[in-house]
Amino acid sequence: MYIARLLFFVAVWLGLSAQAQPLSTHPISTQSEVGFEPCRDTFHLFKRQEFYDIGVILPSWLPIVDKHYVAIVEGKVTYNRSTGAHGPYMCNEDLPFYHYSHDFDFDIVPDATPDNRYTNLLPLLVYNTSKGPDTILAQEVHCEWESGIGMNNPINPLRTENEAGNSAGFFTAGHERGDVLWNFPTIGDWVHVEGHYVWDRGHPPAEAEIHPPRFLAVKRHLPEQIMIGDSSLKFATRIDLFASGDGGALINNRYNAPKFVQKVNMSGKDYEFTTRINLPRPSPQAQLRYSLEKRKGDDFSAPETIVLNSDSGTVTVLLPWKSKNANDLEVYARTLFVFWDEGRGVHYDLPIDAYRVRLSHVYFRKLNDYLSKAEVRLFANVGNHWIFVNDFFGKNEKILSAGMGKTRKKHWDLRNEFMVYLPRGEHFRVFMSGWEVDGVDLLSGKLLDPNSACDKKTKRFFKNNIFSISKMLMKGCMDDEYGNISMLHSAENLGKENRYVNSPKEGKNDDPCPFSKYPLKDRYFLTYSIEKVN
Repeated sequence: MYIARLLFFVAVWLGLSAQAQPLSTHPISTQSEVGFEPCRDTFHLFKRQEFYDIGVILPSWLPIVDKHYVAIVEGKVTYNRSTGAHGPYMCNEDLPFYHYSHDFDFDIVPDATPDNRYTNLLPLLVYNTSKGPDTILAQEVHCEWESGIGMNNPINPLRTENEAGNSAGFFTAGHERGDVLWNFPTIGDWVHVEGHYVWDRGHPPAEAEIHPPRFLAVKRHLPEQIMIGDSSLKFATRIDLFASGDGGALINNRYNAPKFVQKVNMSGKDYEFTTRINLPRPSPQAQLRYSLEKRKGDDFSAPETIVLNSDSGTVTVLLPWKSKNANDLEVYARTLFVFWDEGRGVHYDLPIDAYRVRLSHVYFRKLNDYLSKAEVRLFANVGNHWIFVNDFFGKNEKILSAGMGKTRKKHWDLRNEFMVYLPRGEHFRVFMSGWEVDGVDLLSGKLLDPNSACDKKTKRFFKNNIFSISKMLMKGCMDDEYGNISMLHSAENLGKENRYVNSPKEGKNDDPCPFSKYPLKDRYFLTYSIEKVN
């Protein structure tokens, strides 16, 4: 009994210390291979014998430190600085046996610190080449949080809520049809992320990810304009705060989750960060003030602590999950606006222009489905704002089996309008991406224990599903991409009224199904306008 208790307390201590200690060096991708062997098998397709190895996804995500470790990273969200592409996006392809819904993905360039606490999260990637191993240091930390929207396959427990346009939890907790997806980061935002630090073994060499996060603070690259108590308008730095233990199909606190799902000890720590606001101080006498907005889905029971320092221009936020013994099931979903109390909230020598952006039309040159109606999933990002385009179509509470969600129609009129406040010298993007649902989506939610043994039962599971002719080949195999439409806009290239018709400029859909390999260039077209309003 004594030894058992001692081991228990050692395990607890290791878990707590793991949360508190930054890494002292970079992890190496070959660490993800230790103790694992290939799991090879074959399947037959039209009298051809094909070989495959499922060992790299048993498990697909492996803790780098241990399952209790909570990694913390701060830095800027990356993107292509010429077009705005290759930034945050809704992933069109996820392993269905480890997901209920598609992940929202983004990459971070970690901030440099004297102790390298963030940059040490970058892994050393070992590539096997003809000349021997070649090691390269990764430049970005990848993050993925399951979205909780957009799913309509019959076996999926998210189906009813998603069909009505509502979230079933995860990263969009509280979302209702037509709402802006308020907490999705975008290009150039600064973020503070805490979460599960893992190797992604499914794409050798394994890369290090925070997958999923449990706390995300997004300091927006672009300001917002708010009205304060005296009815005056101020420009403010917007910081979106979202914390939840509902990370994904394999990591959550749901009561009906399979036994192999990892629970999330949200109350094992407090969550805290400090950041500098973006807007310059109007004068040495100006003081920082803040406004806090509660978002749908928020049920956090303890008061947060917000400390402003006008001299340094910083704000510190503390969510006292552990200190106040908040419940592991609670969700924190709020937006913090921090502003200077003088004038318009910004130094007089920084002009900020207001633009009204209207999305007006989408045309699909090819819908990607020839034998039946296309099941389109489409997302758009304008400045700080994201939307699920399917929310605005459909009827009788059906957005995924009607409207754009199941159609042969190629032309769609949009009526989505956004305000963007743009400091001179900065830019914003207008972005759209999506896919057409095929066989792999129909398997989402049919969960498999990620630590399953390489045995006949596991191999049979894959043969009967992912390598099935009836469930995959005859259903179109992988979801088919439409490509990314992306363009950056700044005061230098915008006039009073501007109209654009843009389409994807690069990429290729790569799918094992027949006729499913095609270029994404000009696959579909987005029409929108940008009007300067001040």
